This record gives sequence, structure tokens and C-alpha cells, in this order.
Amino acid sequence: MTVKSININFAHANGFPAQSYRKMFAAFPDHFHVVAKDKYAHDHRFPLVDHWRNQVDELIEFVENQNLDPDFADRPTYAVGHSFGAVLSYLACCKRPELFKGLIMLDPPLITGPASMVFQLAKRTKLIDKITPAGLSKIRRRTWHINNDLVKYFKSKALFKNFDDDCIRDYINAVMHQDEKLLRLNFEVQVEADIFRTIPTQLSKHYGQLSTGAFLVTGKDSKVCIPKLYKRFLKGNPSMRHTLLDRGGHMYPLEHPKLVAKTISDLITV
Repeated sequence: MTVKSININFAHANGFPAQSYRKMFAAFPDHFHVVAKDKYAHDHRFPLVDHWRNQVDELIEFVENQNLDPDFADRPTYAVGHSFGAVLSYLACCKRPELFKGLIMLDPPLITGPASMVFQLAKRTKLIDKITPAGLSKIRRRTWHINNDLVKYFKSKALFKNFDDDCIRDYINAVMHQDEKLLRLNFEVQVEADIFRTIPTQLSKHYGQLSTGAFLVTGKDSKVCIPKLYKRFLKGNPSMRHTLLDRGGHMYPLEHPKLVAKTISDLITV
């Protein structure tokens, strides 16, 4: 039996360029054609604004450009995103549903209900740096000596402690370039912090707009996509189905890349 080929347009989490997910991509079935913009919010044509509006357009333009290839255009495209990228994918599907066959959101930061007002007010003050990771982003380390054991270094950090070792290596290769005897981050730390500061707080305005088939996949141990936030979102998007991954925190695509690849594949064939 011939299996029909599909496109996966993947959008990354904030601070994790697309090639950080190489191991997950490699575990997809052969009939999955993965495309992914390397870094969102680093194109001067799409400056970062509140609610990530320009990044939604950035994603849409990327898919439109892929569609210039007749082979790509002939295949159905599924929007798949992690965290920041999941919200971008959702908003893109709401805005341009004709571009997408389906949507899979991997542990998105969903600011819903009373939290929306809290975050919107916090954006006007320095409090936003305390209730999001922006405060940590702006002071993060930017350089390392080439002889440093970076896998060991990142593994010692709370965010990375449960990462698959291969995913840490892929992350290092994706975010750094060598400058003589130093390794430097190749993305703008200020942009990373500002993405957190401009998180969408008006998701309810898009309720009822989603017409593609959609799944929300949350991690069992996630402290980001939690029931009191995602239940309101699911209520506002009644066609979206929810799947709870039986392991993993917010960064589960980089903790269990093969499991997540299989989960995505299974959901697309539902």
C-alpha cells in the first residue's frame, strides 16, 4: 500500500533553533517531509511586537514560500510547534486555514482566563521579567571556551537536566558558532527575552476561528501548559482534542524525541 506523503512545518520553542530538534525529525516516518525556519523573530522584516503578531506572519510567509515548490504544494501541510512555536502555529492556522491540513501543539504557553489580565498588566512593568523566563534570559551566559564540556555544562542546568544527550549536542550545534577560541551564541539574547515579554494574552479573540483538525499534547510533568490554563483554551477551541503524554515536562520533545515523533505520527494518522 502506498503511503501518502505529507509536509510538517515545524516551529521551534523560544531560544531553541529548529535544528535542536534534529533527533525528533530523524525519527519521523520517511513519508514526512519536514521544513522548519531556523530562528523566528530574527528577521528585521518581522520585528517583534506584542502578541507575536509579526511572527505569525513570518511563519505564514515561510509556508507560502515553501508552496512555490510544486511538490511541496501538492502535499498536505501539518503545522507542528513546540511552546512559542505551538502558539505561532495555532494563530497561523486561525489566520490562514487554507494553508494547513492540521495542527499539533506541543505544550504551548497558554495565557487564558484571569491570567490574561495579570500578564497584560505585568507587561507594563518589570514584573513580566519575574513571571516569565525573560529575567533569566537577559542575563544568560553568551560565550564559552572551546575546550569546555558543554554537554556537561548544560546538563547541570535545571532546564536541560532531563534532556536526551543527543538533543543537547544538537542544541549546542544549533545555537553556537566558533569565534577563535570561543563559542558564542548565534541568536540575540535580547530577542529571546523580548519574546517572553510579548507573550499573547488575547487568545480568546481567536476562539471559534480554528477550522483545521487539531491536537493539544501536554507533558505529564509540565509546569507551563497546566490544566487550569489549557482547559479554558480547549473549551474555546471545541474541535481540538487533548492528548496527555505519559512522561516529560515542558521540554518533552527534547527529553523524549523518539516518543514524541511517534506520538505526532500516530495523531496525524487518526
